[in-house]
Amino acid sequence: MNRRRIRHAAAALLAGLLMAPAACGVAPSRVVDAGPAPVISGTPTLVTIYLLQDGRLRPTRVAARSPHVNDALDALFAASGRTSNRLSTALTGLTLAQVQLVRYAPDAGSRNDPDNTLSLRVRLFVSGWKITRTAMAQITCTARLRPEIWAVEIAHATPDRNGPLKVHTCREFWDLAPKDGHLPP
Repeated sequence: MNRRRIRHAAAALLAGLLMAPAACGVAPSRVVDAGPAPVISGTPTLVTIYLLQDGRLRPTRVAARSPHVNDALDALFAASGRTSNRLSTALTGLTLAQVQLVRYAPDAGSRNDPDNTLSLRVRLFVSGWKITRTAMAQITCTARLRPEIWAVEIAHATPDRNGPLKVHTCREFWDLAPKDGHLPP
């Protein structure tokens, strides 16, 4: 008989525990979507971008979300609204519409070797007014500061179509190098 009592007591206790949430006076509700999940963002990273000083490219350290080329280019375009220290930009009125990273193959006969993952080509679609030579220099040389970027292609995007991609290197802009410095290749 003692076992029977223990069994009844355990069953009563279990039933009480299972019924407790329903008996607390709060009606259950559905899950309500309150927006995107919170994102933890770390400390910004300092990256180098090229701004203009006296018509020449000047390397400048600014805060970016990460050292990734996309974030460095975002910081470059964002700098058009906050230049100082006699620095300016040719990117005013231009917007970075899209950035694509693809494997770099210097020619059609090159091997697309899976081990060669550090060689990338960055394709930028820029919208806005005409892209000046100085603006192309700022974009190209900022992207080429990243060691994994071997080629920079820029296209002027309009609402109805994208212009052709044109490959640029910093070498074509060496005449814009600072008098006391040099530009990436």
